[in-house]
Amino acid sequence: MIQLGQQLLMAYEDYKYLLNRGYNRKPALDLISSRYNLDKKSRLLLYRCIHSDEEIQHIRSKSVKSVTYVILDGYNLALTLLSLIYGDEIFLCDDGFYRDLGLGKRKNNSEEIFDMLVLLSEYLDQNKIKFEIILDSQISRSGELAGKLRYRGIYAKTVRKTDLELILSNNVICTNDFLVLNRARQIYNLLAKFIKDSGLDTTFSFYKENL
Repeated sequence: MIQLGQQLLMAYEDYKYLLNRGYNRKPALDLISSRYNLDKKSRLLLYRCIHSDEEIQHIRSKSVKSVTYVILDGYNLALTLLSLIYGDEIFLCDDGFYRDLGLGKRKNNSEEIFDMLVLLSEYLDQNKIKFEIILDSQISRSGELAGKLRYRGIYAKTVRKTDLELILSNNVICTNDFLVLNRARQIYNLLAKFIKDSGLDTTFSFYKENL
């Protein structure tokens, strides 16, 4: 289990306080970073994992517990799962979604991304959930990756703008990208379910059941 230092925990509490009082994210983070002399990694952790209670409630209001069909943000989910399997730091954020601090550092490793997407596909099949995977065509070898998945009988396609495709979809979507979650119509927390069922959870949690 990842442990956070006392200074970072205090920074988290103050940052959360400012967000809950309507401060814009960047000025609030700049203020807290300066006050607590946060390094780049700590700053990124707060930015990716901490949200106002109002934002969290908005996300929860769109979350569904059971699904029959979902659209997967392929790279987003696969890269987060890769970070967990590699033992990188991964956090259960206060909105209930898992995020790492890698910023896609393995996005060009198509073989491992393929393996992660097959793993998620098998999990969905076991739970009788139909799905499709979308991949950002601007990332190198996305077309090849989609082709390999289709060869395995997994429906996958490339799109020019993954974020927009997910936001405009009338189907339930699966991603950990907060900006997409915030604007999507319906969301399913696939990775949290997978991690729980697989017993892989070794993360620090900011999540609170009751706000």
